[in-house]
Amino acid sequence: MASEKITLYIDPLQIKAQEDNNYGLYLAKKVNGLFTVIWQSRIPMAKVGTPSYEYKNDFDITIPSYNVNYGNVTTVDGAISFTSGGKNQPIEVGQTVELDANGLFGTPRNDGTAGVITIKNQLAGNPHEILSDEDGNVIFVNVASGMDIGKADLTPVDTYQLWFDNLQDTGTIIAHNVSNPGVVVFDGGTS
Repeated sequence: MASEKITLYIDPLQIKAQEDNNYGLYLAKKVNGLFTVIWQSRIPMAKVGTPSYEYKNDFDITIPSYNVNYGNVTTVDGAISFTSGGKNQPIEVGQTVELDANGLFGTPRNDGTAGVITIKNQLAGNPHEILSDEDGNVIFVNVASGMDIGKADLTPVDTYQLWFDNLQDTGTIIAHNVSNPGVVVFDGGTS
C-alpha cells in the first residue's frame, strides 16, 4: 500500500522552548474542507512506548485504496432519464487501469504516475469518471465533461496541518483555532 511521508525538522532552540511550555506536536488531515480532528500527536517528553518530538520527525501516512467507475446519464425530451454505470474497480494511487470498449475494467497495473490514478478509456460516449473510497462512497464525479477515448487522470489531493499547542490526545477534536500552523499538500507532484 502506498504512503505519504512528511519529514519535519525543528530548530533545537524551538524544541526546548516548546517542551518548556509543555506543548505537543500535532498533525491533522483536512477532511471535507476542514481540519477538525488530531490524527497524530507527539508529546514534549518521551515515555516508555510513547515517543516525543525531536529534531527530525517523520510522519508516515498510509494512502487509502480507492475505486474507479464511470456513469452515463441520458435524458430524452426532458421527460425520460436513463442512468447506467460500470462495476467499481479497486485501485491504488499510482496505478493504471484499462476501461475497454464494452465498459469493463481490466486489472490495475503499477505502471502509472506517482500520486495519480489513470484510466485508459476505450468506451465511447464520453462516460463520466467516478472516484470512490474503498467502501464505495463517492468522492468525485466528473460532471463537467465525460472521458474522451484515451487517458483520464484522477489526482486525489491530501492536505495536512502541523502545529505546536497545549497538550491534547490523538483522535480528539481540535479545541480551538490553531495559530501558526504549517500546511503540507500532496497533489500528485509533491515530494
